[in-house]
Amino acid sequence: MAGFWETYAKMSSPPMYDLSEADPEQLKGMGRTMLDSATIVGLGGEIEAGVRAPFSDKTFQEIDSEINQEQAAFKEKYPAEYMASNVLGAAPTLAVGAPAVVTRVIGGKVMPNVLAATGFGGLGGFVGGTGEGETTEQRIQTGKEEIAPMAVGTGIITATMMSAIKAAPPVIRFFGNMANKVMGR
Repeated sequence: MAGFWETYAKMSSPPMYDLSEADPEQLKGMGRTMLDSATIVGLGGEIEAGVRAPFSDKTFQEIDSEINQEQAAFKEKYPAEYMASNVLGAAPTLAVGAPAVVTRVIGGKVMPNVLAATGFGGLGGFVGGTGEGETTEQRIQTGKEEIAPMAVGTGIITATMMSAIKAAPPVIRFFGNMANKVMGR
């Protein structure tokens, strides 16, 4: 079983994105994981079940349960791909809105932003983790397991971003002005 960095290196070196050897279940699991993490709170399975249910003889709940079981198997069989897909799915959503919103609400000081991001990351990890599993106990346990990595990760990312903001005001002003022009302010 290849680790995260081996998988990343394979996917990032020529021929780029060669998925010819990937099995269909792996690709389906990666797509579902990216959709799950793009919603931030893990609603990808519910979205897929909602789209499929009107065209199926199964109920929404049956389809959602089936998706959750398949995703649990994918996470177990392909942990590196699961983690990479999580990051790839969440990155665009987080990169677009979160930093600007948090900084405007809290202010420009580094430490309050890092503390808030760590707290929100832990909360987001718990909420996202509760989207995985069948029983309430499984969902709560997975939620607990996701708190620490998400809290630490968002704290580190926020500290890095805030340091970059402090170090590069002209670049930030440029992007702020560009965003204001795009949004028509």
